[in-house]
Amino acid sequence: MYRKLPVFLLVGLAASYQSQAAGFDLSFSNETANVEIFSPVSRLTDEGGQLTLGLFYNELDDVLLHGKILAVGTQTHARIPYQLSFGAKVYFGQLEDVDPDPGSNVDADVGAVAIGGSISIQYPSVYNPVDLSVEGYFTPGITTFGDTETLVEIGARLSVEIVPQAKAFVGYRLLEVDDENNRTVELDDNIHFGIRLQF
Repeated sequence: MYRKLPVFLLVGLAASYQSQAAGFDLSFSNETANVEIFSPVSRLTDEGGQLTLGLFYNELDDVLLHGKILAVGTQTHARIPYQLSFGAKVYFGQLEDVDPDPGSNVDADVGAVAIGGSISIQYPSVYNPVDLSVEGYFTPGITTFGDTETLVEIGARLSVEIVPQAKAFVGYRLLEVDDENNRTVELDDNIHFGIRLQF
């Protein structure tokens, strides 16, 4: 699975340049990695929206392709500016050896369409602005397929601007999938570090 990552990155970066992507997001923990490319979508709201494509994998060789489309709005008149987003996120991938019994080798296919969004609170500063964001996505059984019954993703991130085109951040992600046999598979429950670049 790890050997597929460079191929995905090359394809994704090529597609991003063709669609005039806005940037690139990369995060790591000791057990997980997540990479995303994102592009503005101007027709969703007055402020626009965002289209994101990404790849998540962990040390157990669980792999998820994911994509989301969000409508984005910014409250510019508040003393502390904040940004709200809402939309849909799609997950597709495979989980390795979901059966906890020793010696088993049972894989599970993941497919889900989730709804959710995020709020980002920005602390304006002339030097190194800081922002805190929280996001969540949930899918009930009716919008899942494959071996998936439900999927939940919750995350938080504290970012600091290093230069206008780059941010460094520390974050947390909880990502869980319930399969058709009522087994809960935890793909991620870790603090991670990363960078976000805008072009």
